[in-house]
Amino acid sequence: MIMMTEESKAHHDVPSDVSQLPIVWRYELLKYLRSWRLYASVVIVIAIMALLYLLPPLLGESYSGTDTETEIWVTPTTTVPGMPDGPYTVYAVGVLNRSQIDVDSLVVYRDGTMYPYAGGSNWFLSEIQYGSASVYTIVFLQNVTGSTITATYEWYISPESFETLFLGFASFLIIICATFFGADAIVSEFQNRTGYLVFPNPIKKSILFLGKFSASLTAGLIVVTMFYGIIAALSMISARGIDDDFLLSYAYAAEYLIAAMAVAYLISSVLKGSTGALVLTFFMFLMILPIVDNVAAFSGVKIEGSLTFSSGAMTYILTDPYPTDEVVDFGVMTFNTYYPDQVLAALTMAAYALVSLVLGMYLFNRKQLVG
Repeated sequence: MIMMTEESKAHHDVPSDVSQLPIVWRYELLKYLRSWRLYASVVIVIAIMALLYLLPPLLGESYSGTDTETEIWVTPTTTVPGMPDGPYTVYAVGVLNRSQIDVDSLVVYRDGTMYPYAGGSNWFLSEIQYGSASVYTIVFLQNVTGSTITATYEWYISPESFETLFLGFASFLIIICATFFGADAIVSEFQNRTGYLVFPNPIKKSILFLGKFSASLTAGLIVVTMFYGIIAALSMISARGIDDDFLLSYAYAAEYLIAAMAVAYLISSVLKGSTGALVLTFFMFLMILPIVDNVAAFSGVKIEGSLTFSSGAMTYILTDPYPTDEVVDFGVMTFNTYYPDQVLAALTMAAYALVSLVLGMYLFNRKQLVG
């Protein structure tokens, strides 16, 4: 019989904090992947996306089409705002009433007869900035006074307009993710008494907190990324491209998700019941904070430090140029429209995420499992 010495016995070290974090993240994420909440979120995304995409065509608002011999409103002029100087004389301009057209499909008619491009000697097409809007304009280099000008062309919705149709739902989707994956992540360990199995393990509460938060955030990012991915695919099909600031919008959405999830974890660390945490998280982002934002705007106060107000940057960022605050005086009352500053919005969401995580972790470390 061979006797094992103390030196030959297997020696097992407790994993370090760095190695424990991905273990917690992996098992928590696996729990979400097997839960109804993730599948419910995916179903909500698909259902809303299908509704938003199919509803406009069903109501007669197509994403593309062909305008056949449409009369063009022609304005006599010799100067065109934004047009560079050149060896030509401008006689008139005509504005096409579409945000995007297929330039190669444009055919211009003068008094019912095709009016040829003629190498740019008769007319040429230019995209000119009028105020905050960019419009397609036919610049006439021949005198067309008294003539009826019509045009045939294929048109399609702009990526900015198309994507904005869907991004109004992004904020609500992020609220759902924060509620489903974060609101009861901590409090459930105490309410369901699962903490009796988890807490005695040789793992710091802070690591457990961060691992659970990382898993919740990953589940939320899966849903939000799928949402933006579908928008991008549909935009390529219907709008023939993606807006230049679309990825920046996704970055704002991801940051808002991080901040909202952190606040949800803070609420979960404070309350004692899952139902209360779920309800408070959902209605705080859906109703309470937006009401505060609207009341402040009505009172003429711009709350840059509001999380929900800052989240609007993920939609407004697609607008070119970025909108500016407006104050309209109707005499008896003043109507204020405020837009979040792009930089301040990012800083505000980052501050909410950091403060909520630190405070939530502190409260979780102090919270005791009793009863």
